[in-house]
Amino acid sequence: MYTTEQSEKFSREHEEIAADLQALMFEGMSQSQSIDIEGCRRHLLHGAGRRMGVLKKSLEHIFTLFPPSQQIPLQRDVLTEVQIFLHAFVINVAGIFDNWAWAFLYRHGLAAKIGNPRNVGLFKKETRRYLPETLRTYLESAEISSWHQEYAKEYRDALAHRIPLYIPPATWTKEDAERYQQLESEKVACIRTHEWERLEEVWNEQDKVGKPCLVFLHDISPEAPSRPVFLHPQVLCDALTVVDFGKKFYGSWHERSP
Repeated sequence: MYTTEQSEKFSREHEEIAADLQALMFEGMSQSQSIDIEGCRRHLLHGAGRRMGVLKKSLEHIFTLFPPSQQIPLQRDVLTEVQIFLHAFVINVAGIFDNWAWAFLYRHGLAAKIGNPRNVGLFKKETRRYLPETLRTYLESAEISSWHQEYAKEYRDALAHRIPLYIPPATWTKEDAERYQQLESEKVACIRTHEWERLEEVWNEQDKVGKPCLVFLHDISPEAPSRPVFLHPQVLCDALTVVDFGKKFYGSWHERSP
């Protein structure tokens, strides 16, 4: 579980970053209106702009449905909702960087130079070589390179092509597991004796056994385990990365390296 201080910090930061995403979305809309290049405007307005709205709403819903201060496991339907918003969040974090790459390509007429559309991407050397120094330095830093290669790309690829991101329903101690099995046996007994009211009570108690699991991962197979990632700090880190890069992008994307 998070400490009280951590929970309060995460909650406060999520509100601040959501506001930053909103401001960045308006900045992209404003800049799109000053560019008379259709492909460029499309990727800024309908690509990056729409994704920014999804990121903001997904972040807000994750923190509303699963507050960092949560003390008991989430109900199954609520946990599914959190995972839906997590999926939307992760896929759009990856996609927004591609929208910015395409907007830059159209802005500077680089389609012929870059060639294959597969080479379009802010983390691909064929595109990155034309970026202004400010953006290249940011993307090539050890921190951002590691974030992209070891987390963002891996988890996005798993979500799109392999095992989707998953939040375990709860964490149990040995005593929790024993209590869960006791309640499971009582459920069976209630069904046999048609004690439906008691069955509902047992079911509700069973759902509260243990503590909420604060991590997500993309594979629960022992043959190919993934690295568990803490949910709340990670989505905050991802959103902050989008905000930080977005500000730099809109401040310098009119320039390009020769």
